[in-house]
Amino acid sequence: MRFFVSGEIIRDPVKLVLMVVLILSSVIASPLRAEEPDDSRIIGQILKTRSAILQTTGETNAIFLAFWDFDGTTLKGDCSEGCYENGRLVYAGLAQEAIEHGLSRLYPAAGGYSQFWNDYTNLDARIGHWLAYPFIPQMLRGADAAAVRQLSRDYFSNTLSNYFRASSVHIMQALSRGGVTSQIVSASAELFVQGASASLGLPTNYIHGIQVAIKDGFLTEELIYPLTWNVGKRQKIQQIVDDLRQAEPKVKIYILAGFGDSYHTDGPFLEYIARQSLPAGQPISVFYDNTNAPAEYRGLFYQASHQATISGK
Repeated sequence: MRFFVSGEIIRDPVKLVLMVVLILSSVIASPLRAEEPDDSRIIGQILKTRSAILQTTGETNAIFLAFWDFDGTTLKGDCSEGCYENGRLVYAGLAQEAIEHGLSRLYPAAGGYSQFWNDYTNLDARIGHWLAYPFIPQMLRGADAAAVRQLSRDYFSNTLSNYFRASSVHIMQALSRGGVTSQIVSASAELFVQGASASLGLPTNYIHGIQVAIKDGFLTEELIYPLTWNVGKRQKIQQIVDDLRQAEPKVKIYILAGFGDSYHTDGPFLEYIARQSLPAGQPISVFYDNTNAPAEYRGLFYQASHQATISGK
């Protein structure tokens, strides 16, 4: 057998096998390293806007922010509900994990998840997200908050981190190197989504979700507003910026970008970011779906795509 590589005919079978292994390794690995088609343009616009603001204002210590949805945008699937493909379970969600670890007083560890899922989906279909989403942390009332946090950290470390969107992680890291801080605002339970902190390399307090009050170390049913879905995400972002301004009154704060994948859940905060007037450059709201935008959002968002996960799963 002969193999032709870069002008050389390879006849040595051992050398040939090694060459084929190297080529196959490269082919297998390359999709995980490759950028999605929109990454460079998105990163370039955000960092160009940051540079333009600094040049225009003459500021030297401004804070630049990007806000991310989590489920579907940063993570393939849903960290609370799980992930299915063609009717096949890819991974269970943290709601199931929490129940099966005995962290719910409403639903028993053995067989309780199916009853929860029936209750949850009925709430969602018959009443709406506004009641269903908060029900996930509320059904853990009485649970040790530290135990829920540890379960979430462990599950992200061992399972969910395999399903981070490669593009999202790549953009976050590039923005961080360029001086733009990413924060997450999710409609999942905060104690669930904060489990991603170590895996994503983000401080825990940069990751926000639906909160319930914690008393004496145990979860309660008491919701802490705003609830981080729909307009509540926009309100949470405004709250975060207001808190930063109070902590750093002499420092200017600019939101340069938003990332989401649901018009219903993410539309209000993406619109808020896209309609800003900055001292220079343009903000960008990235929407990871190619469906037609509702009239109120038409032409506002940059529609992008991302398919690969960091593990290729």
